[in-house]
Amino acid sequence: MVDFSKYYKSYKYMQDMLKSDFTHNYIEEALKDGDEGKDSILGKTNEKVIDMDWVIAIEETLPYIQKAIDEQESFAIYENRVLLTLIHKALMFVDDKYSKMKDVPNDSYNNITMNRHLELNQQKLDFSVNYVNENHESLAEDLDVEDIESLSDFDRIRRIRQGLNECLATPLMKEIAKEPQVKPPLTQTNLLKENPNFKKAVELWNFLDTYKKQGFELVGEEYNGKMTDENKEDVYLAMEFQHFMMSITTNPALRKMLQEKYEEENALAKEEADRPEKVKEIREREKQILDLNSEIKSLKITLDQKEQQILTLKGQISALQDELDNTKNELKETKLKLLEAQKEIERLKEETEKLTAEITELKETLENERESHAKQVEQMNADFAEKTRIAEENFANRLSAKQKEFDDAQTAHNEYVTKLNTDNANKIAELNTNHSNEVAQLKSDYENRIDTINKENATATANLKSDYEGQLTSMKADYTSQIKNYEKQIADINAENAKNVKELNDNHAKEIKTITKESEKRMADFEKETTKKMNDTIADVKKKAKDEVRQAEKTAKEKIAEAKGENKLFKKKKEVFEAAYAAGSVGLMAMLAEKYAGEGRTDFADHLVSATAAIRAIMIAPTPKGLTLTMYTHGSAKLLKLYAGVTRYDVAIADTVSSFGGVEGQPVFISFAGVEGEVANEIAAKIKETADCKVTVSQNRRIQSTGIIGIYFCGE
Repeated sequence: MVDFSKYYKSYKYMQDMLKSDFTHNYIEEALKDGDEGKDSILGKTNEKVIDMDWVIAIEETLPYIQKAIDEQESFAIYENRVLLTLIHKALMFVDDKYSKMKDVPNDSYNNITMNRHLELNQQKLDFSVNYVNENHESLAEDLDVEDIESLSDFDRIRRIRQGLNECLATPLMKEIAKEPQVKPPLTQTNLLKENPNFKKAVELWNFLDTYKKQGFELVGEEYNGKMTDENKEDVYLAMEFQHFMMSITTNPALRKMLQEKYEEENALAKEEADRPEKVKEIREREKQILDLNSEIKSLKITLDQKEQQILTLKGQISALQDELDNTKNELKETKLKLLEAQKEIERLKEETEKLTAEITELKETLENERESHAKQVEQMNADFAEKTRIAEENFANRLSAKQKEFDDAQTAHNEYVTKLNTDNANKIAELNTNHSNEVAQLKSDYENRIDTINKENATATANLKSDYEGQLTSMKADYTSQIKNYEKQIADINAENAKNVKELNDNHAKEIKTITKESEKRMADFEKETTKKMNDTIADVKKKAKDEVRQAEKTAKEKIAEAKGENKLFKKKKEVFEAAYAAGSVGLMAMLAEKYAGEGRTDFADHLVSATAAIRAIMIAPTPKGLTLTMYTHGSAKLLKLYAGVTRYDVAIADTVSSFGGVEGQPVFISFAGVEGEVANEIAAKIKETADCKVTVSQNRRIQSTGIIGIYFCGE
């Protein structure tokens, strides 16, 4: 695949450069206006787009692996097992990508057409684009070529797979194939560190471990004729550049004028780059201050608006929370009532069961009575028949009376049975009706209450949602309106800027020369004045610092005396610490004075005086029991950590840097005595890396001790 990396960088650079250019925007708008809807892009794209970084990394390392294999007379040594593991590792890495790409076609055909006719003032331009791109990939039969650039990207992947498999097929790799593979991390033996072949193998090992990208992308696109706006803008840029190239080709005077202007701008840029660093820093700071002040004002306005919106929303949220709490309380009460209703239903069920049992028992009793009466009637009939038969002849005259008596008794009995059945049926029906009515009433009340609560909740929820959506819609509308206003203001500003660009460019050359001369004179005067002020201030600060140091020494002695029981180790070194603190404070004050003077502060002496109270020192010093890490401030000391039995200073570096905070962008002064300077320099590097500070390292030869390092800075 063609390497378009530099083309793409140039393309992005051109886009950024021309974004605010009047001519570019003017021609691009004319190209857009000339669009008659006939632009087209047809065809299809099927490609394997491969990140060649990993392919090249393995390609470049393969010869070294092969040499390392050829040079060995030993077999199962550690380094050979590293080679075996690396080959397997690389082969798995390649096979994973190869298996996903091997069956995907690389077959593309595209045709782009675009025509434009422009009339720019009195200039007529015609553009015609007819771009055809056709690509049909075929796999190479011979991969063993000297010029690998002649192979396609996919064939190069096939080639490194073949090379890795050939390495595995060597006698050495076959001999150690059953040996255990190496697990990371690698042991850095002399052979791995010093032999160039093995060094390259280790580099590939590390590359494969850190490569986390997919490594390729499969593209499948079809184009049906319609060009997107993005496609058109890319072609417009090509047309504009074509117009520019043809213009300078046919107009030597224009080319000469542009070349001279280009050389003048380069000369000015070089002159600007060659100026003293302080002048450039001051100008950059002035510009940064103006930009930051403008941004701060804008952010303050936005912040005020956001805070007001937050207050409004908080009020709404509070009201919604109150309503939600009320709804929750109502729901809780409803649940309690529901529980009570359920208990009542259970009680009624129990009563119904009891009544049902009583009714069943009553029915059984009635049935027994019916059977008993029936037997009695049967017996009475039998007795009556027998008596009638026996006394028929003798009591014929009494038959009518007895018959009537019997009939009356039978009638009375039947009436009693009927009445008993009717009374029982009515009682059962009444009980069933009352029970059904009570159950229906309870169920209706419960359902009505639940329905009412659900409707109230739904209504309240809908109202809350409607209010919130209304407020959200209103806020979005306000933001949309503000954005449109901002966009209009930006468009007006851009139009005004474009109008003034030519005038500014014409006047720029003259003004820059005048400004340069005035700036150089003012800078020279400013440097003289600043140098004098700085020297006077430093002398004054040193005098004040000495007074402060004397006072600090007095206070420190008092504090150390109070801390006698707390910190015996520090007491033994207090004189050294006090002397180091005094010297380090003066060094830090000098750095602060230089910083304030460079910032152009006219009252930096006052800042220095206030800064003395904020001085902090983190000191590393030895004791009979080991190293101590101590925080020393204006008149007090605190033991941060004791490294018992430790004499190496680098052990305390990490804790030193972690104790160091709140000084982003501020100067730091490091003083060391009786210690190798490498330790202090290592601390300085760590501080620069983590806190982005200006750090100065100085050896203090006046302090005679077994070794002390002090890191001085102004705390928050």
